[in-house]
Amino acid sequence: MSRWDVDQALAQVSNEVAALEQFRQEVLASRSKGAQVIGLVIAGAIVAGFLGVVVTESLAAVFIGIFLGVVGVAIAHHVYYGRGAEQYRWMFKTHLLSKWVSLMEPGVTFEPQSGIEESLFVGSDLFKERPDRYGCEDLIQGMIGKTQVRFSEVHAETKHTSTDSNGNRSTHWKTLFEGIFFIADFNKEFRSPVMVMPDVAEKNFGWLGKKLQKLGGGLQTMENPEFERHFVVRGADAVEARYILTPAMQERLLGLRGKLGRGLRVGFRSSHVWLAIPNASDWFEGDLKLPAGDQRQTQMLLGQLRTCFELVEELDLNTRIWTKE
Repeated sequence: MSRWDVDQALAQVSNEVAALEQFRQEVLASRSKGAQVIGLVIAGAIVAGFLGVVVTESLAAVFIGIFLGVVGVAIAHHVYYGRGAEQYRWMFKTHLLSKWVSLMEPGVTFEPQSGIEESLFVGSDLFKERPDRYGCEDLIQGMIGKTQVRFSEVHAETKHTSTDSNGNRSTHWKTLFEGIFFIADFNKEFRSPVMVMPDVAEKNFGWLGKKLQKLGGGLQTMENPEFERHFVVRGADAVEARYILTPAMQERLLGLRGKLGRGLRVGFRSSHVWLAIPNASDWFEGDLKLPAGDQRQTQMLLGQLRTCFELVEELDLNTRIWTKE
């Protein structure tokens, strides 16, 4: 089939779509009934509290009514909502997305409950801070052409504690990275890492930012002025940095930045290329509010998969010009 044809993609999973849609309708019916029950519980708690005040002439009845209402709502929510939405999302991935992945790229597999390990994320050195809380899901891995790839959704956070003027301590979590973390074989052993980061300092602080960049060490200058405006390159070996970041590769990375966002980070290390692609939205998910066979949703999901699969072509990773030592 045509890899991006929505009608053909849905036709390949027509039986799965029908079964999934039936389950979705059952979940929605359960939720509708649950909403009615919750409404009755809340109304009953209000009436009980009001009558209690009238009979006992004590406000304590109000708090008892609130307590009973909260307990009743919690029980009704568990019974009628339960894990329906979570089960639907899981079934959508295992029955539909996994099949689309194998049809689009027969050499790769989809493992919704797995993801890129935290050790690999930290070891990439694409971020200076180490995450205090790390989550990952939707691992896709295997061979695309001659290139081995692994990627998944990642959400890494850091913990921050502050104290106000009264000595009160508060803790909040800050997102270090949220998006797609992609690792692919680059078919070359590197003597030292080469890192390509967004040029935030120069863009925000002009000539001062340019001066500050040099403090980090290993700053390498590329010959492409546009590439220099958008990226900062660091590496211990200037010759190797230019050997990896050829004019063609610089153009490819600029193209990816335009397509994937200005927060793109790229690393070349351990004979692999590492990409951190920021994206706040949750990819590879079926929406319970939409029919299982919704065409726009299908088109969006196929597009998300295509974006990741096409990185191999856009970085020209299947062209074997180097041989590993």
